[in-house]
Amino acid sequence: MNWKQRLHILYKIISGLNEIHSHNLIHCDFHDGNILCHNDKENEEDKFYISDLGLCQPVKLFFKKYDIYGVIPFMAPEVLRGKSYTPASDIYSFSMIMWELTSGVPPFNNRAHDIQLSLSI
Repeated sequence: MNWKQRLHILYKIISGLNEIHSHNLIHCDFHDGNILCHNDKENEEDKFYISDLGLCQPVKLFFKKYDIYGVIPFMAPEVLRGKSYTPASDIYSFSMIMWELTSGVPPFNNRAHDIQLSLSI
């Protein structure tokens, strides 16, 4: 995959996240496992979808303090410290997806996904 293709994929993903945010929603569990790709052979184009909207919440509806959901390597530091999810939390998660797509290496792949990683982020 070349850089132009990678940037196109990232553009499609962030456009989908922007659509979620434009409806005043926060995904709250945004990570690589929730990005689906469909090869549309008829139009010769890959389509990308953001899935698992089960934790998606309105921006103004805050989780109780210390309610933490998600995949640790993709979670924003402020969320791991007990603050509420915000659109910025989803953007942080997107940056981890960017890292993985551009480097070919999952974030924090050499660490156990446990409390120690949470404290390090």
